[in-house]
Amino acid sequence: MEESFWRRWANPYERLRWMQQLVAEKPRHPFAFLWRHESWAGVAVRRNLLGLKLKRDEPLRLRLLKGILSEQYPRGGFRSSIGWTGLRLLQLAELGLPPDHPAIAKALEWLHRRQDYDGCFLEMPHIPTAYLSVWGEELRFPPMAVGVTAFVLCGLLRWERESGWVQRAVLWVARQIAESKNICCPSCAVHSLHALTISHLDSLVVRVAVERLVNWLAEHQTERGEWFASPDAIFPVLFGLGVCPLPEARWQIARALPVIAGLQYADGGWGRSYRAEKTWLVTKALLAHELLDAFVTLTEQCPWLLRPVEWLEQLPPSLDEPTTAI
Repeated sequence: MEESFWRRWANPYERLRWMQQLVAEKPRHPFAFLWRHESWAGVAVRRNLLGLKLKRDEPLRLRLLKGILSEQYPRGGFRSSIGWTGLRLLQLAELGLPPDHPAIAKALEWLHRRQDYDGCFLEMPHIPTAYLSVWGEELRFPPMAVGVTAFVLCGLLRWERESGWVQRAVLWVARQIAESKNICCPSCAVHSLHALTISHLDSLVVRVAVERLVNWLAEHQTERGEWFASPDAIFPVLFGLGVCPLPEARWQIARALPVIAGLQYADGGWGRSYRAEKTWLVTKALLAHELLDAFVTLTEQCPWLLRPVEWLEQLPPSLDEPTTAI
């Protein structure tokens, strides 16, 4: 889906000139914010979404890789935690670590040893199942929750999909979702949806689970377009729906465009903390579902749907509500 957007600028030099012009003319555009942000998410957008491997990014990229790799323990895990290992694998993939790097093989072997016989991943008893999400929020899962294994798979599947032990984990998550009476919480749902979608595993139970998760999120979307009656839910939900190719996923995101616009700051970014990560999530979802142009058009036609940058310093951290003009 992302490829069709870039057919207009297949030549990377033309794409670079377009980006430079965009930054100058449309400072609210999400690409403009991410174009200048020095973070792993900013580098990921420029390398993977924009397809521009800039020389200016290389020192930062190598520095970020070095910092993440320094967290790996000798046995292969990061911080001796399956969840943190999954998160770091996701970030290493986005930063372009070569697949033959020895750190990847060590991490995969370590995760394999932490897998239960039925396919799920188990944290060691003394390690809390509390992890930093991609969008910067701390997540706490019950030790046996489906979200723990799904969280790990979101990073693991970027490096390995074909091995039997990885597919066993994917099927375990799918069965938990498809066969359970209730879906426990949004965190488990969005990570399960993300993992099952990127697994590309051709299985009936996976398809059933994905459809159930998408429908469950639709049931919790309000008439205003936000999920769970909370603007904070925008970011985790987009992490799940943003990779799902089902038309129902696109319809939900399209319905949420006014809310997404109302949460954006005038500098083009989202959130008061982990701004690049949140902006990366939103932009990636809009681009994947070919809604980026529609979003930009909406912001041009309704310029009041935004937050002034002064709010970044004036608002208390707990206040994260969309603008009243929505």
